[in-house]
Amino acid sequence: MPTTVILGAGIIGLSSAHFLARIAPPDHRIHLVDPAPELFSSASGKAAGFLAKDWFAPAVASLGALSFDLHRALAEEHNGRARWGYSESVSYSLDHTYHSDDSHADTPTSVPAPVPASSDLGATPSESAMRRTQGSDTPSLLDGEPGTEDRHGDPSGLNSGLGQGGLDWLLSGASRATAATEGPEAVEKAHSESAPASASRDLPPWLLASPGALEVLSDRTSTAQVVPRRLCEFLLEQCLAAGVTLHHPARATTLVEDESDPGGARWLRIEYTVPPQSRARAGTVDIPCENIVIAAGCWTPRVYATLFPNASRMPRIAHLAGYSATLRTKHWPPPAVPDGAERAPGPCHAVFTDAAGFAPEIFSRANGDVWLGGLNPPNTALPALPTDAHADPAEVARLLAVGRALCGDDVEVQGHALCFRPVSATGRPIIARMHEADLGDGLKPHGHGRSKDGRGGVFVATGHGPWGIALSLGTGRVVAEMVLGRETSADVEQLSRW
Repeated sequence: MPTTVILGAGIIGLSSAHFLARIAPPDHRIHLVDPAPELFSSASGKAAGFLAKDWFAPAVASLGALSFDLHRALAEEHNGRARWGYSESVSYSLDHTYHSDDSHADTPTSVPAPVPASSDLGATPSESAMRRTQGSDTPSLLDGEPGTEDRHGDPSGLNSGLGQGGLDWLLSGASRATAATEGPEAVEKAHSESAPASASRDLPPWLLASPGALEVLSDRTSTAQVVPRRLCEFLLEQCLAAGVTLHHPARATTLVEDESDPGGARWLRIEYTVPPQSRARAGTVDIPCENIVIAAGCWTPRVYATLFPNASRMPRIAHLAGYSATLRTKHWPPPAVPDGAERAPGPCHAVFTDAAGFAPEIFSRANGDVWLGGLNPPNTALPALPTDAHADPAEVARLLAVGRALCGDDVEVQGHALCFRPVSATGRPIIARMHEADLGDGLKPHGHGRSKDGRGGVFVATGHGPWGIALSLGTGRVVAEMVLGRETSADVEQLSRW
């Protein structure tokens, strides 16, 4: 019977397993493998959860629209508002330099300079920003992971084509909001739809800002909000109910075959890991597989190199570190509705602004949280596992200073986090079936070589950067269709070029 093993149980791997379980024949077996002791311990559980329909570069636009529609449909089918905080959202750009003569003392419109990180002491804001995005003394965000360069080409910097994927705002340290107004069509749309926030009835009540300082970027028809961890938990629940097998914590170590039957069945060896203090021995299991989907985020190059050590080239993925904080304020949400459901009347909100050295972004959620992020230090090392990440107190302090300036000194800090998002050389996601030649010498799953219709083999789905949650469901649908050799629901031709 056909078997697919998905390496990585984050939002991309879960979405792939979810849709594969829905559209594959009943005898198709699906396995999920993840090495982290705690699931959803990086971006899949700690990201903002902001969804957009049309904020993407042309190469990603079809996938973005598909994914947005799938998010909405899934929420309507399974009461997503109550289960994972799905909500329509209104997006704003905040001019932190705005000043009105009639501004009230309790509604400041400027964001004070945040507490500087130790490496930025003595630097001006512009110098600090440049150091964080273009520093030459240390590897930048886009220098890539060691050992992932093209072994037969000139390993140029990964930032050379970043704008092709619509992520040039990352390199410059600008706001994500620029993605909403880039390109001729987007600019025309922005000019026709944008309006001062004073004209909107959906102003964020938790934000300390005058209405004149806000400009509406997108209305509730084209942006939305979820709580990522709860969405992941729902998808995992759906996968397990559909018969998907979860191996956790475990990792794939090698492909094996029966030595007495060369060219016969191939298995993927899965090794279960145990805590260092445990005396238990790690067990292994060999899973027959025709297909392998590598959806390991920033760790994709390491997984790829482990299984295909002789590969002629490997996916070039850099990691984007991101700090975030989860806040509570008495101004959000408004009083609970009579039925007690976990929801806030009206839409959620997304606010984008800038401060000294970085571009804060802040989102209200239907469960009452306010999520603050946008601080992306480029020189933070990628840990062996996401659970090994340790936040720098100085960076957390910088973020919280902005949070209090935007929401008030009386906010309650629920927690803070450090996660890592995968970014490709072009800034576009990589969603591709690997060519057999790229895998090098050595064993390969039987999906390669035996399939005449393009189905099966080794697939990679990663490089979604700060849009992983938004693009997750569309990616999962497309990956499932690729595994089964079907026509894809979105045009991802340019995303297969890596």
